[in-house]
Amino acid sequence: MTPSPGDTWRRLAMTMVCTGLMACASTTVPPVVPALGLTDSIRFEAAPADAPDAQLADLRWWQRFDDPALAHWVERSLAQNPDIAVARERAEQARTLLRQAGGQRGFRVDAEASVESRSRREANQRSPDPSAALLFEWDADLWGGLRQAERSAAAAALRSEDLVQAARLSTAALTARAYVAWREALLDERLLTDALDLQAEVLRLVRVRVQAGLSPQLDLNRAEAEAASLTADAADAVVRVRQAGAALQVLAGERPGPLDGGDALRLPALSGDQPVVRPLDLLRLRPDLRAAGNALAATAADLGVAQADLYPRLRLPGSITLTSSALSGGVLNIVTASIAAVLDASLFDGGQRRAGVAVAESRMRESVEVYRQTLLQALQQTEAALVAASGARQRAQALEQSHAAASAAVAQARVLYDNGLSGFLDVLDAQRSALDTRRRLLVARADGARQSIATFEAMGLIEPGSPP
Repeated sequence: MTPSPGDTWRRLAMTMVCTGLMACASTTVPPVVPALGLTDSIRFEAAPADAPDAQLADLRWWQRFDDPALAHWVERSLAQNPDIAVARERAEQARTLLRQAGGQRGFRVDAEASVESRSRREANQRSPDPSAALLFEWDADLWGGLRQAERSAAAAALRSEDLVQAARLSTAALTARAYVAWREALLDERLLTDALDLQAEVLRLVRVRVQAGLSPQLDLNRAEAEAASLTADAADAVVRVRQAGAALQVLAGERPGPLDGGDALRLPALSGDQPVVRPLDLLRLRPDLRAAGNALAATAADLGVAQADLYPRLRLPGSITLTSSALSGGVLNIVTASIAAVLDASLFDGGQRRAGVAVAESRMRESVEVYRQTLLQALQQTEAALVAASGARQRAQALEQSHAAASAAVAQARVLYDNGLSGFLDVLDAQRSALDTRRRLLVARADGARQSIATFEAMGLIEPGSPP
């Protein structure tokens, strides 16, 4: 869904306002990045030397795979996933709280009206006496407590937007991995079905040879045992197909049901080279890191609120009242106005406010450590994803060679068995080895796709979402 120009400008203005407020919220910048030695020149150790930099198109990395169905499923999940919808509602709540915090600093005006019944003894009658009043109040915010509260709300609003992006990134990655798992299970099921068909033909030939006295009964028993083992593996593959398909549909916000696998001839693979960002780029790309930074800004502002609460509070209340005579066009001196200055000061609270400051300081230090922990985890996840992706590629290349050799061995073993030059056990061993190699190759290729997805996720690459 493409945002309208009005929505785009609204989000841009909201972001600029929140950023401006948040910039003043933090009184202490955590020395996390310098302490970890992150500079522009630092690169990930596992990144290939010729790895390209991330481009704008990589923000929609699910379209970088040679499988349009994968991109289709990810787009469906981004549009319909409940987790994303929940995160967006929480972001809307945070924006509302920001407007509420801003309103606390403004001029407050209330109105009230009343009707009082008065009795006149000399006239022996009762008459209504209506009145109306405007009540206003303004908090001078001498120590900046309300201003800091607004900055905290601004940081919380930005954090909620980051968490929406985090939910979108997680959903895209989970959906892509679920799609790979579904395709992998489909291919494994069909591989085992083909192996079963082949084993049925082998079983028929062995039975003929046993009946003709050319092979012992042992060969037939072995062939039947192999067929039964393949049947069990195929049944397990059917279960995995249905489970993976159901998980994929739920991620897309749909009711699980029958899912057509189509041809399912291959697994998705990344087109072109894997882009790699710098470690320092994670600070702006990873939504969870941005959320941790905004949480730190919010706790810094909360500390300012707690500190301002230590000092007296100055309020300026006032009112304008019109009585019945003024409302009916009577004398103007019935209109009364008042204004006052109220200074609220706590003389003794048993140390509650000081304790509040101490708690706010502790929460700020906690936020620094959470930010540091999040950054370290982001670095570790990206490095691990790059290492795993490289390992999956090397494993797949080796297994491709092994598969070619195992297929040749199966053909040779059958020729030797048919000519009576070897036993049936050699044929079984060759078939098992070939099937095992094909299944391992399938897993390695699926791991390659999964690790490419994990690398994009670890780097925090995700396009900005359209407004709800």
